Amino acid sequence: MNFLEFVSKKFPYSSIREPQKKMMLSIYNSIINRKHLIVEAPTGVGKTLAYLLPAIYFAEQGKRILILTETIDQQKRIFDELNRLNHNLKVSYLMGIRNYTCKTLNRKANRIFCKINYRCRYRPNKKPICFCGMRKIKVGSLYYCPLCVCEYKKCKLESLVSNIVVMNNTMFFYSKEDCGDFDIIIVDEAHKLEDSIRRALTIEINPDTLIERLKYMAFHYSPSVLRKRMTHDNVFDLLKNYLDGVDIDLYRRALIYDDGELDSFYNLTKSILSSILNAYYKLIKLKEKILEFEENEEIKEEIKFDLDFKDICLVELNFINKVKSSDLLFNEFFENISKLRLSDNYVLYRSGNSLIYEPVFVNNYLKTLYGNAVVIHCSATIGSFKSHAHRTGLEDANFLRLESPFPMERREIIALKDGANMKYEVKDREKANEIILKMLEAINDNTLILFKSFEDLENFYNYLKLRIDKLNLRNKKIHVYERGMGGEEAKELQERFKKEGGILLATGRFSEGVDFPGETLVGVIIDSLPFPVPTPLLKKEREILMKRVGSWEAFLLTSFDRMAKTLVQMIGRLIRTEKDYGVVVIQDKRFYEWVGDTLRRRGYIRDYKVMSVGEAINYIPRFIKKYKNT
Repeated sequence: MNFLEFVSKKFPYSSIREPQKKMMLSIYNSIINRKHLIVEAPTGVGKTLAYLLPAIYFAEQGKRILILTETIDQQKRIFDELNRLNHNLKVSYLMGIRNYTCKTLNRKANRIFCKINYRCRYRPNKKPICFCGMRKIKVGSLYYCPLCVCEYKKCKLESLVSNIVVMNNTMFFYSKEDCGDFDIIIVDEAHKLEDSIRRALTIEINPDTLIERLKYMAFHYSPSVLRKRMTHDNVFDLLKNYLDGVDIDLYRRALIYDDGELDSFYNLTKSILSSILNAYYKLIKLKEKILEFEENEEIKEEIKFDLDFKDICLVELNFINKVKSSDLLFNEFFENISKLRLSDNYVLYRSGNSLIYEPVFVNNYLKTLYGNAVVIHCSATIGSFKSHAHRTGLEDANFLRLESPFPMERREIIALKDGANMKYEVKDREKANEIILKMLEAINDNTLILFKSFEDLENFYNYLKLRIDKLNLRNKKIHVYERGMGGEEAKELQERFKKEGGILLATGRFSEGVDFPGETLVGVIIDSLPFPVPTPLLKKEREILMKRVGSWEAFLLTSFDRMAKTLVQMIGRLIRTEKDYGVVVIQDKRFYEWVGDTLRRRGYIRDYKVMSVGEAINYIPRFIKKYKNT
């Protein structure tokens, strides 16, 4: 059966959108010709189905397929979509280790513990009979018991023999080598891949976190007479007095760890507490050393550390077996701190009380992970194809940019030529607040206002509360995205706004993954262009690129590109279905002055209208009336 016949037979709906068909054929041809492909497919194209059908087609021909995405929720959605399509393939769904329960710990699994607990009885092995007496299932050269096996190890083992494996980007970094080779790798939400891999490679050294762990360990191991006097603030003073006259170094080195239990040549309690107190002294020195560095400035000198933490790692192993904890903080610290080396591709800097060590470019890591597979990247927002290709190790890829299937004439992007200056050094907050109020009255319908920071959001919210009663608005309900809101709270806020309407004030958190179909959203006001804060990572990235392409192009490839992709996501909140309509107002004057034209020339957006505030006040109500109820 040829590919078009296969699609016709498998496609679950009555008709295929033209952009969707074009995407399927491009993926098919890329795989046949072994050529990487990067696809920008706006919301509504149906990109998930457009890559799943080629995936199934080639999997049925014996190719192994890996499908990547950013979050577990998206992973589940893709897995469910696959299962709804008619096939006889073996599909594996592999999550990160912390989403499974460790049977040894009887709580959340931990990568470091799993790595060092090589004698775990629940691991698959080469013995055909389980310790429980049951005959095991063989996969490759290993056997696992369906009753006793570690679920994480079972999923990894089964993925070796699956036709299609679905996992998230971080899991791809940690476990790709354990899942075998793939012929085809498809990355959904591909604009997030670079940051996911960078986060996985980033190391954070925070002495305060480790000191808190020492306090809990001290309380656990102290004799009751000492424990009764302990408070959060006096732990180490009490230990110092208790161990007065004890040779701390001698006692801590006397610790022995055997099969989960601690022992010592001397008094065991004093040996453990000596180890805890010694670790505390070393962490205080480390913290003092960290605080000597200028915050958010790259550290360009080698830092020497005292790495003699082996005894406290043994205590921690015993500790997590005794209490309900799964984080091996000291073992992870010991593993990470040995990796800190000055490198052209890494930047080391202080943030607060922490040392941050993160890679500038991850393209070479990704190339290694891709192996010999044909790689397909799909996203609603790619931005600059060349920049994305370079950043993700796909320099020789073909590009495909699809048009939205929705009628874009139902959306208007308006750049205010007399908007407020929102450059952070000279921000005109008062003028911006006045303009936003005028735009709210002009839209006079459900409106999302997006701010760059909580400071700007809170400033406008206080300004709005004092004037809301005098505004000419049909719906004066105000919904606010607040500092510290978690995912579930943000979702509840979104649903409340959909139900009640009015005004929603939010930050960039609401620029992606949020849908307001139909008349639940008619206006989007963008307060300030979301240029990123110039972090040490961004500075070093630009510094490296300046040597290759010049300062202006380096700026466009770094700060500008990050801003542009976020801005496109903000604009994309408005049109999510065929019946959506409305206006996007960008009041930051920089958009009118130079940013909008640069975005258009570099292919991030197609077009926009330039108006004064007065012209927008007259134009917006007429535009909305034209499409309302149509």
